Amino acid sequence: MINPSRRCVLQGLLASGLVAAEPLCAQERADVIAAARKEGAVALATSGSAAELPRFLQAFISKYPFIDATSGFYSAPTGRVLARVDAEMRARNVTFDVLHVASLAAYLSLSRHGSLLEYRSPELDAYPPEAHDRGQWITARIVGVIMAYNKNILAPERAPKAWVDLLRPEFRGRKLVIQDSAAGTSFNQMYILEKKLGADFMRKWGEQEPVVVATAPQLIDMLVRGEALVGATVDHFRAFEAPAVEAGIVGVYPSEGMPLAIAPIAILKDAPHPNAARLFVDYALSEEGQTLLAVEIFGVYSMRAGVRTPAGQLPLAQTRPLLPSNLADYEAAAQNFPETFERYFKS
Repeated sequence: MINPSRRCVLQGLLASGLVAAEPLCAQERADVIAAARKEGAVALATSGSAAELPRFLQAFISKYPFIDATSGFYSAPTGRVLARVDAEMRARNVTFDVLHVASLAAYLSLSRHGSLLEYRSPELDAYPPEAHDRGQWITARIVGVIMAYNKNILAPERAPKAWVDLLRPEFRGRKLVIQDSAAGTSFNQMYILEKKLGADFMRKWGEQEPVVVATAPQLIDMLVRGEALVGATVDHFRAFEAPAVEAGIVGVYPSEGMPLAIAPIAILKDAPHPNAARLFVDYALSEEGQTLLAVEIFGVYSMRAGVRTPAGQLPLAQTRPLLPSNLADYEAAAQNFPETFERYFKS
């Protein structure tokens, strides 16, 4: 659960004035299952890695064997997923049912424009109020952004301990590696750090001439091969995955705090398979689904009560979690992030 002192970012999300959707009664639940059986499919658009999601999809299929959850599956970095969903909405030809990306700003915008299907999952009671916007979306994963290095390449005493350490002279000239602007975690990290440490910090970080890569796995691979000294926009869980640890990768929780990327899940208003989507969301939010999706597959934090912290990681409250404090500014900044990124990190 997010530390209460960090909850201000989410409190305003519950003030939309909408009447909360009520959970389904037993007969309504049976009707949803019957309708989902007729629909026969569900299509997920997600920023989660395609290599890791099939295990979750198969677990869902084993529970609902009459629903095809693989044919319509699409995975890409957050920016690309949102661009595709937006294009389909504009063309009035939505093919996806469920959206799950690490961009709270996207859900704020979609909700404000009436593009999400209101659904109160029966699993919602296991989540704190700040984890969801009533019936619109609910937090399915929390991804932190940290630093990482290879202890076989960079001695621990020389490794950065704070975000400001990235500005040290020895990390100038393609010694740092970051993810590009398509990554939802990159936006959350850079927005929060600009607010906390200032635009001057961001400008000086850009002057360090970091290498920019398209995906998070590429970032880790560069550290493993010694092609960069420090990963500066690391999805926190990747530093604790067994292959990375075995290769010498060490994750660093910066002393100023860990920016968080909230990854909600929601049903699109014009979903072609809305009932199958309801069952998919229910499973994703269940204790079984959260343990599998958040903890076992991605190694990230869950806001569901009773779900454990992933092995080898600090409990969320001990990471000094950082969240945006002005949601309107945050949402607006997300629209301009590609230009902001280019301004600081010119190729």
